[in-house]
Amino acid sequence: MAITLAGILTDAKGGPVNYQGRSVMMSYKMPIIKGQEISVEILKYNNDTVEQGFELSVDQRKGEIEVNDKILKDPVFWTETAPKIFSLKCYSNNATGVINIWNVWRNIEHRDRVEAWVEHAGLYIENAEAGTIVFHCSSGVHQVDFEDFVFKVNK
Repeated sequence: MAITLAGILTDAKGGPVNYQGRSVMMSYKMPIIKGQEISVEILKYNNDTVEQGFELSVDQRKGEIEVNDKILKDPVFWTETAPKIFSLKCYSNNATGVINIWNVWRNIEHRDRVEAWVEHAGLYIENAEAGTIVFHCSSGVHQVDFEDFVFKVNK
């Protein structure tokens, strides 16, 4: 059986692991304060065979996320439907909390099945400037390619 990036990350309990000189993980957790607004900018994606997106949760799905006056538990933002730039608010159950962000994808022909954390899925982050994190995500299909989906989060 071939070794996959997701297999390496699973063995490392989600990472991070050193993969091709980068600190790669299944998801990224960052601290937030209750009501914190976060802006997102979708920079680049490859939707040739799968539609790219990302999912997030607050406090292991115990908190909430507000987007366009709607309160959600674990929203998914797809490259084909999300605005290129948008913002959201994070509500933890306490004064501080943790937001968890990971990439997802779905086959263009089978949109009802959302995939994450399998095959060659993973991500690495770069701190572009104070408060800005750029996510480089490999979708899991084909070979590892961290340019499958790139987006920026400003906190």
